[in-house]
Amino acid sequence: MDLKAIAQEMNDVSEKLVSGGLVHLLGGNFSARASNRMAITGHASAKHRLTADDLFEVGVDSDENPPGISSTLGIHRAILRRTNAGAIVHAHPYYATLLSYYTDHWSPIDENGIYYLGEAVHAVASEGYMKWALLEDELAEILTHSTAAVLKWHGTFTIGKSLTEALNATQAVELSARLIIDTHQLRTELGDARLPNYANASRLTDADPQTDRRQKCS
Repeated sequence: MDLKAIAQEMNDVSEKLVSGGLVHLLGGNFSARASNRMAITGHASAKHRLTADDLFEVGVDSDENPPGISSTLGIHRAILRRTNAGAIVHAHPYYATLLSYYTDHWSPIDENGIYYLGEAVHAVASEGYMKWALLEDELAEILTHSTAAVLKWHGTFTIGKSLTEALNATQAVELSARLIIDTHQLRTELGDARLPNYANASRLTDADPQTDRRQKCS
């Protein structure tokens, strides 16, 4: 794997996430796949200044778990095993996380959200504080139907052929959540929003993962 090139792309992605308020400076984590190997960031690393030496290269199908590696390694592995994704971005977008406090799934009401995310975005809840390992299979299953999954009260996992595509999905899920929240807030002042006939804000909890649009990373 070209860890130097991967580290540079991760730096670029991190700069955009932090400047866009989509992740804490030391938060989140990224991974990139090459065949049956993956490069992943370390725990609580400063991802805006990564070098090849800061990345961990492990097997997608192995049980390697070196000290200092990201605490979400198992989730990344599960997603890469179940999908054709070339990269994963885990971030903490405000509005997508906020919406997960109120619903387990929502349907994007904007055209770009539908295009990049599919018909629905789904959220799953951990049974305890940071017990993410219990959700590996659920998150991976969601990402066979969409490019974004939400870990309730925490953040998102998005996939793409590249880290840039996964970043784009993070931006798309954040905008979709913000538009839903803002249209609901403006209802008392301006009345019901006028939506296209293929998007309905009332479908916040009607989404069915079996009817979701195609997986974008096939």
